[in-house]
Amino acid sequence: MKKLLYLFVASLLAFTSCSKDDNNSSDPASSILVKKIIDIDIDGSSSTRNYEYNGNKIVSMTEDGLLSKYTYTGDFITKIEEIDASGKLDLTTEYSYTNGKLATSVEKNTNSKFYYKTKYTHNTDGTVTYDQFRGTVATGAEEEYGAAGKYTFKDGNFVKLEVSYYGSESLYIYEYDTKNYPFKNVTGLSLLLDDETTANNVVKITGTSGTGDIIRTSIITYSYKYDTNNYPTEKVERYQSGSSISTQTTQYTY
Repeated sequence: MKKLLYLFVASLLAFTSCSKDDNNSSDPASSILVKKIIDIDIDGSSSTRNYEYNGNKIVSMTEDGLLSKYTYTGDFITKIEEIDASGKLDLTTEYSYTNGKLATSVEKNTNSKFYYKTKYTHNTDGTVTYDQFRGTVATGAEEEYGAAGKYTFKDGNFVKLEVSYYGSESLYIYEYDTKNYPFKNVTGLSLLLDDETTANNVVKITGTSGTGDIIRTSIITYSYKYDTNNYPTEKVERYQSGSSISTQTTQYTY
């Protein structure tokens, strides 16, 4: 899922990320929800994600026998459980909020002796900084572990991500269109600070990373087809690193 974006992020040693919830019950278009997404790789292989909802709240997502279950407290997503094809719980992510904004996310792998926590700080200038930690399940003791970074937002989209990862600095610049993002109307999703929390559709991501004389640059560009409600029906993603270019096509059904 989102294979090229994951490759892009991994290549620059970074994490991705949030915006204000734009649901508007007075707008008929606010009931538009994506039901199926098909990702097609350059070699023709594909995977399908199917989504179920209760009103505008996401209930579950299934992909190739895998299941993600969503739990809400009020209008806030407070837990996502990932279950493998055999029915075994593999990963749980729990979310907490302060004053309606994301405060922490905690990932717990089944049978692991560690858990992984991200703490978020919402700054007065509208940016959000984060720090990652690793905790020991048995004792609850935590230590800094992973990345630290800062998100900058504009018009409901994160437009810049700065990441520090064990001495390597990365910078991501995001550019958007003015059309509707497929998950725009899902209750609570825009609070989770990940790559499914924007209001519009990203058209370009430029990333740079490294230190000293060793700086690496990678670019992802996106093109879209839209329906009459300005929601994308198809996205073509092109990932360029050096002279290498990869593509992936994504199809949306509402």
